[in-house]
Amino acid sequence: MKKMLAMLLGAAVVLSSTACGSAEKTEPPTTVAKDAKSDAQSAQPAQEQEKAAEVDGYILRLGTDAVGGTANTALEAMSAVVNQNTGLKTSTVVTTGAVEIINLINSGELEGGYAGTINLIQALNGEAPFAGPVPVEAMTQGFGFVSWMLPVITTEDKGIHSYEELEGRTVAFPQQGSASAEVMKVLFDCYGLTGKVNIEYFGWNDAWEALKDGRVDAACGSWANGLPASGIIELCTTRDIVILSVSEEVAKKLGEVNDGIAYQGMTSQNDPSIPEGEERFAARNSGVCVFGADVEEEVVYQFVKTCLDNVEALGNISQDLAVFKDYVTSVCVPSVPFHPGAARALKEAGLWDDRFTVYGE
Repeated sequence: MKKMLAMLLGAAVVLSSTACGSAEKTEPPTTVAKDAKSDAQSAQPAQEQEKAAEVDGYILRLGTDAVGGTANTALEAMSAVVNQNTGLKTSTVVTTGAVEIINLINSGELEGGYAGTINLIQALNGEAPFAGPVPVEAMTQGFGFVSWMLPVITTEDKGIHSYEELEGRTVAFPQQGSASAEVMKVLFDCYGLTGKVNIEYFGWNDAWEALKDGRVDAACGSWANGLPASGIIELCTTRDIVILSVSEEVAKKLGEVNDGIAYQGMTSQNDPSIPEGEERFAARNSGVCVFGADVEEEVVYQFVKTCLDNVEALGNISQDLAVFKDYVTSVCVPSVPFHPGAARALKEAGLWDDRFTVYGE
């Protein structure tokens, strides 16, 4: 009898243990699922930090235009801010301008840099000064940062008050190969002045010095984001300038020839030589930052996001960048896609424009 009771007691213990084991197996999945969800939520900032860490030390080579140019100053400022606030390592390379930069990105010698909107269209179409069509992969857009109004200016003593009156005169164009020089070529062609004007190429300040000294009759002016270049301000201290106005007919032709060229009205707010209530129309080219499509998405994202997050610091370096956010998409070209990293940063900042497309999507 005792033996029988012992056996029954042992069996009960085994059954109880088995039941408990089964119960324990049903609870953990629920507990684990809850923990996993909580961990995933708390891990999101950590994942963003890990992504940023993945690009630490990545060297981003950026092409700029000539020293002293607006794009050169802007890219130098952006490079400094990104180097100070991220693990990215950026370096700037001075070039002859946007045409060379696009070609260097295409050849893999640069990861990004400045390009004029006129150049993007020329490159896509394989028009001069490009030797042939350039694939869009060499110039996906990151953001716009500047708009240049490029009126031809002269001095009152020259007696020139229209583009037609430039025939037979000597005009200073910006550095050969630069986006601004290309805009001037299109503008003069639209006026039928090609071959009828003596053109000389200068650096910006040298051109305005030549105008002041009477070595040229007119020169291309430059108002970046509505503000005159310092060399023009200096010119105005000793000479009365005249800003020539582009006719409505030619203004429309500019966009038909190349939709990277626009035109914009100038008023007395841009220059006191323009009487109150009057307007002078000028050809307009814009500056955008472009990247090779093969540059890692996180790299471009970090670059663009850092620039957007540090507008005040950029404006302290270059006054042209104080209104940077007004130009990030407004001056860009719809026919050229944005780099995925740039698009992500712009969308997060609420600055994306649905007119544009994203490379690869």
